[in-house]
Amino acid sequence: MSYASPGKPSARWQNFVNERPIASLALVGVIATQLGTYFGYVFPAFGLPVLPWPLYNGILGTTIADGFNGAVANEVFAVTGEAFFVGHSLHFVNGIVFAILWGILFREDVPIKSNVAKGLLYGVIMTIISAGLLVPYAYVPEQGYGLFLFDGPDGWKLPFGILIWHLIYGLFLGLLYDPARTEGDGVATA
Repeated sequence: MSYASPGKPSARWQNFVNERPIASLALVGVIATQLGTYFGYVFPAFGLPVLPWPLYNGILGTTIADGFNGAVANEVFAVTGEAFFVGHSLHFVNGIVFAILWGILFREDVPIKSNVAKGLLYGVIMTIISAGLLVPYAYVPEQGYGLFLFDGPDGWKLPFGILIWHLIYGLFLGLLYDPARTEGDGVATA
């Protein structure tokens, strides 16, 4: 049995990434999404607003046909298991799809050497899309938020929290998915 040095992936994981790039990207997407989601729920401990992406996805996914109604959104989510299931499903599908897009379309074309830096840059781009369009116009429309959310009741804290959330997601993309590593990069072989 062989082990990777600290900070390096094991040979078994590296082989999985190299042999099954889409499956490994999907798995990394689940892991990065779960870790980002955990931190999004504990952000109030750091003075930032909670980022309940599964809640927003559940509300959006179950009320989209009737039009989003922010006044009843929390009630809908609280009393129906459908919204909970839909929200978490959509949230993790988003995380998987965006991880696959990062690995296939973004990662190879960015002229940055560090894989982690590529993941962080992707997180910044996702933040711009999220804070600039999705949150104010899809998740919380008619709630008084302007473009990039600075006009809302949380001021700078909500866009900063969204940035931190996506940086966490991008960090784990970059740390966990790197098929370019070779044996000379510190990966032990079996």
